[in-house]
Amino acid sequence: MTGNKVQLQEGLEGSYILGDAITRGQFSTVYKCLYKGKIERACRTYEKDKVNITKVTNYLQEILRTVHPNLIQIYEGFQTPDDMHFITERVYGEELFERIVELGHYSEREAASLIKDILSALICLHEKGIVHGDIRPESLIYTKEGHDGILKLRDVSFSKWAPNTHTTVFIAPEKEASTAGDMWSLGIVLYIMLCGIEPGAGEVFTELVPGLSLPWWEDISNHAKEVIQRMLDLNPNSRLKADEAYQISWVQGSVTGEQHLEAAVKRLREFNAKAKFRVASKAVLATRKLSLPFLRRMELR
Repeated sequence: MTGNKVQLQEGLEGSYILGDAITRGQFSTVYKCLYKGKIERACRTYEKDKVNITKVTNYLQEILRTVHPNLIQIYEGFQTPDDMHFITERVYGEELFERIVELGHYSEREAASLIKDILSALICLHEKGIVHGDIRPESLIYTKEGHDGILKLRDVSFSKWAPNTHTTVFIAPEKEASTAGDMWSLGIVLYIMLCGIEPGAGEVFTELVPGLSLPWWEDISNHAKEVIQRMLDLNPNSRLKADEAYQISWVQGSVTGEQHLEAAVKRLREFNAKAKFRVASKAVLATRKLSLPFLRRMELR
């Protein structure tokens, strides 16, 4: 540490043993790792040419000091000549949407409670000036399987680029990473949580107002629609902020319905299946790209 600035440490072999890959994303790979040979953690590794150096410089100090029950904690950062490694809390549960379809009963009350947890985590980040920048269904995961697992927002992304999901719907219209952009992304997540599908490419978000007659919204209350409409405000300056959203009666659970959203759960199950297929397809493509240089070398022999 120099002055007040937290520095990335050199190497990580002195304290950590890296294991197998858990997941491979577009910009990073998460590995199992052991701290001092016995404490299980995870290591998110970025190639340096894919890292937003400015974001690391500006956020690392605050992120390493941030502890919140609904945030996956980042413990420390390391660098090698080619890579950056961030040691994080290890989680073992399923993603949010997978948990929802397994529930015996799922209503607006459950949805509001989940959103309240995520908003609490965002308030913690936004009060420190930290933009998460990668809120989507895959970013929300439970600490463990079973009803006592805690929902966590995945660690802040240090990628140089916005996530290239199968659609740009999770990225705010202004295309700039900001706290308002985080709220747009969470608004899309809530949209899918309540109706089981994501907004169509040409859908006008300002039409998400009480009285909306689209068939997949027929079981959703006006209170819930209003929250989504305010989170998906096309103007980032007037878009609902995390602390404002947290105080809304629907989020607090005082005006939420308890009717089982059977149709939404059915659509959400189909959404999950398609999402898993896309992830598997990307993994195959990534493996082919990694093996291509080796195959070319073989051809030259």
